[in-house]
Amino acid sequence: MLASRPSPLYLVPFGLAILAALAAPSSPAQTASNPPLAAVPATVSAAAAALPSAGTLMQNLLARLPSKPVLITGDLVTSSESSAGKERLGVGILLCYPSLAQYTILDSFGRAMEQLTLKREAGQVQFAYQTGDPLTNAPAPKLGARIQDTALSWVDLTLSFVWWPEGRTIGREEIRGQPCYVVDRRPGPGDDNSYGSVRLWIDTRVSMLLQAEGSDRLGDLRRRLLVKSFKKINDEWMIKDLEFDDLQTGTKTVLKVKDAKPVQAAP
Repeated sequence: MLASRPSPLYLVPFGLAILAALAAPSSPAQTASNPPLAAVPATVSAAAAALPSAGTLMQNLLARLPSKPVLITGDLVTSSESSAGKERLGVGILLCYPSLAQYTILDSFGRAMEQLTLKREAGQVQFAYQTGDPLTNAPAPKLGARIQDTALSWVDLTLSFVWWPEGRTIGREEIRGQPCYVVDRRPGPGDDNSYGSVRLWIDTRVSMLLQAEGSDRLGDLRRRLLVKSFKKINDEWMIKDLEFDDLQTGTKTVLKVKDAKPVQAAP
């Protein structure tokens, strides 16, 4: 059963849709299924006034979201400084933007362990959470809660900070040779995630998220997200490997996307 929360609309975390939709186009032309990107200056001076607003950059990110339902499958591979081995979990992500997103964590045998479903209706966000084998309704976790023994939380997996209401563009930097706008994002009042702020690096040319760093409410850096590689799936360039680093524990989890395919719309 979906349980309503009095959370403002920006808490809707459909962020991993970006993994399915941030194609790397060879030209600035947009496909018919995506709305045109908001105008961004081709060149930016050092003056802050010349930088595109955080709102514009987030709009460009969201313009990459898939217009049709899609199912993403992959693995979460976790390693830590205290362990020589690696733990592998499965992940399935059903995205029906903008109304529904469902995230399922599976064990190494492919059995569901927990599932978070989010639904947006009439300006309200509803959460449903299930856990166990078989999956059974349970209270929804906080978005800042860690997923199993991985290095990431539900905030990280869903990239919910893309929908936060507060943010500003602070400059430009290069990430692994790619020119990026740097954007600081802050959660709104009452947000129950564990971050006080998240800094994003967004490619200036194709509006792709290349890196993110989350800090706690005291300003201490907690986690780093890195886009590691891309893969062509169904004639689209998509993120293949996404790395999450817990900078406090030394735990690292890599999300390896194996497939993405269209599905029938969820009821």
